[in-house]
Amino acid sequence: MSRQWILRAVVGLIGAAIAAGVCLFGDWLPLKLGYCLNITPSEPVGIYRLVPGGAERGTLVLLKQPHDPAASVLHPYVPVNLPLIKRVAAIRGDVVRVGAHGVHVNGIPWPDSVPLTHDQEGRSLRPYPFGVYRVPADKLWVMSNHPRGLDSRYFGPVPTTSVISLLTPLATWSNPFPAQMLALAYALGLAALGILAAARIMNSLSDSNEEVFMKLRKVEKQLPSAQVNVTLPGKLKAELDN
Repeated sequence: MSRQWILRAVVGLIGAAIAAGVCLFGDWLPLKLGYCLNITPSEPVGIYRLVPGGAERGTLVLLKQPHDPAASVLHPYVPVNLPLIKRVAAIRGDVVRVGAHGVHVNGIPWPDSVPLTHDQEGRSLRPYPFGVYRVPADKLWVMSNHPRGLDSRYFGPVPTTSVISLLTPLATWSNPFPAQMLALAYALGLAALGILAAARIMNSLSDSNEEVFMKLRKVEKQLPSAQVNVTLPGKLKAELDN
């Protein structure tokens, strides 16, 4: 096997482990630790602390991804269980206007909120239908502080119940090098968690197979003259035949 194929396999395994870590742990890990990591340009890159409180206009929140059809815009960019970090732009009773020139909340424009029709790679983006909306009691509009942020300008309002926690910055970096190192550490950490989770699942399956094997051995000893027709996995059947 060539070195290039080995490298591809290693990269593929690490990527699969990272994806597994994201899907398995999602918003559980930040809740368990009390901290979360932002490695996207929507907000300053860094470490944020989860804090109690209600979602008010302008607060920074950690929220579960929306799952309605309009939120499909997130799928090419964000793993499905990864929480989002956004600013609350509009709350109950606010009036939001979405148009080609951006998002306005109660007549005030939100900075860098012009909806785009294509991303940097030329893929199509579909803005939320233009119009004027009054925010109901059980919804929030969330925005980014970035012209290419994926937020309510594309997927519209989100349920208030999707808010996991308020956030406050603990340590942030504007220098790209620490940000890249932080992103690498985060990815490797998720890969390690994914590998550990996979190892636990494999051990559990192995223990289950061993338990089945021992029970069948016990039955065989108790009923030596009986013929037991049981369909077994190939490996277990070979062991019993021996």
